[in-house]
Amino acid sequence: MDYATIRNGLVSELYQHLQVPVVPTDTTQPKPPYPFVSYKFTTLYRPDASVMVRAPVENTPELESELEPDFEYDVEYILKEQPQMVLSISTYSLDEAEAYGLAIQVLNWFKLHGYRYLKENNIIVVNTTALQDRSILLVDNFEKRIGFDVTLRTVHEQKARVESIEAYVLEGEKA
Repeated sequence: MDYATIRNGLVSELYQHLQVPVVPTDTTQPKPPYPFVSYKFTTLYRPDASVMVRAPVENTPELESELEPDFEYDVEYILKEQPQMVLSISTYSLDEAEAYGLAIQVLNWFKLHGYRYLKENNIIVVNTTALQDRSILLVDNFEKRIGFDVTLRTVHEQKARVESIEAYVLEGEKA
């Protein structure tokens, strides 16, 4: 699970679909022109289902140089998890209908249009929340903000190789 790859891919694909700027919510950069979309990962790793797999390490040519000659039957432990991430999306406009329309387009991307991209990158949409009014007053007019959260599940895998004991010598005995 590589956060930067997931983030960059989502931003790029959303931009291609919407043709409006998709920017981080928390930034010191000036706002882009309306309408635009902002995103923030509010949860990067929420543990979910996991399984530990124990498998013998194959003595392949790639591993020949790594394996000790006395440790022919190493074991590899693989921890496979499906952690969840929560992504908060907001759309911005000075026009309420435009902000709602854009929010629905983003929601539809996560539910339908982005399905193939997400699937190819081992990302599943677990849940989306209802659209919420997040508008604020900016000096003399309202900035219309419509937002929702998306819960995504991805795959995370860790590996650890453990050398097995192939031969031993008891104290006082000859090998």
